[in-house]
Amino acid sequence: MNPRTCFKTDIGLKREENEDTFLFIDDHDLRYESGSLGKLFAVADGMGGHKGGAEASRMACERLLDYYYADRSGSSNTGDFGYARLRILDEAFHRADLDIHDVSLRVRELEGMGTTLSALVLLKETALIAHVGDSRIYRLRNHRLERLTQDHTMAQLSIEMGYMDEEEAARHPQSNILTDVIGQGFDEVQTRMEQVRQGDLFLLCTDGLHHTVSESRIQEIMESFSVEDTACDRLVREAIQGGGRDNITVILVHV
Repeated sequence: MNPRTCFKTDIGLKREENEDTFLFIDDHDLRYESGSLGKLFAVADGMGGHKGGAEASRMACERLLDYYYADRSGSSNTGDFGYARLRILDEAFHRADLDIHDVSLRVRELEGMGTTLSALVLLKETALIAHVGDSRIYRLRNHRLERLTQDHTMAQLSIEMGYMDEEEAARHPQSNILTDVIGQGFDEVQTRMEQVRQGDLFLLCTDGLHHTVSESRIQEIMESFSVEDTACDRLVREAIQGGGRDNITVILVHV
């Protein structure tokens, strides 16, 4: 499997600093065993003031690199290699949470910082997904766009409790109030495993995209993805044309 990828991040039109961070480990990065352990992609959207948000998202993505250093003795022979790697990814999220929280307690100007974090690992035939916050991972397959992560927000909680539907939640003032944050504690990492099929197209994005650009328009742009494509540029440009109220980060991975 040799996926084709693009990525782009932009400060947007309203923010003074880009507090998003992204991580991109594929076969071109020879420092990590992406061939046997999988290709790793992640986006993080920091919060807690300009300096704190940027530092939190950077720390979260940096801690994800633990995925490649964790002990894997015997795991490839158990038949549960994917599940073993997913546990390691989950553990990296928890270590990121502890590290960021510790720094926020020790450094006054970083007090209260935190970040979202959404990660995708592509093994030979399996996708591993881990997620906290309201960045998102989508998959386009057979002309159907599916969201593979669930927002950890007050609005999503209201949907689950039956107080409002998806359309109402998108317009709700609590739509961007997070219930789970890396660095400020969370109930659990949302994890899942999915079979990968030839032709799958994955999108990782921060809320600067999906809060501004409709899923139907996101799908329309993804549908036209090609080898020489500028789909990442077009997604970011669409968000900026919609007001660019937040930082915008996107990664597209075509299998």
